[in-house]
Amino acid sequence: MEAIVLIGFMGAGKTTISRELAKALDYQRVDMDDVLVDRIGPINVYFEEHGEPSFRVHETNLLKEAVQQASVIATGGGVIMQKENQEILADKTVVYLKTDPDVLVERIRQDKENIRPNAANKNDGEIKHLFFSRENFYEKLAKVTVDTSHRTPEDIVAEIREKVGV
Repeated sequence: MEAIVLIGFMGAGKTTISRELAKALDYQRVDMDDVLVDRIGPINVYFEEHGEPSFRVHETNLLKEAVQQASVIATGGGVIMQKENQEILADKTVVYLKTDPDVLVERIRQDKENIRPNAANKNDGEIKHLFFSRENFYEKLAKVTVDTSHRTPEDIVAEIREKVGV
């Protein structure tokens, strides 16, 4: 059994789907954002005080750890931008949770729990531009792509299990 890595833009459902998939498979779950908050404090505060490059070092170190175990990993939306992370994920079971950009913006705006440093001070067009700048990376790294736009977590998990064969 190897790790199943969920990638996708903020708001794609990585946290929710990782929770449901890990439960269905009886796998350990690693939500990278949660682990990073435990280690370095609130991500938005860390971004402000230390900058994005420093945050990305912590993120890469955690990714290296997480892929070593049978787990479902919910990555941060920008994890795919670092060359080192792309190399780490190249031979892993990577599932891209693809979501319509309008749905992503709607979910991000409705989410009152998560403060997202790369969306907080951006308008809808800027958020979509960020999505489009990352989209090719998600698609290139993915072994499996599942649309999450207007579907229930149960349907998404069932499709992942079918496509991954678990």
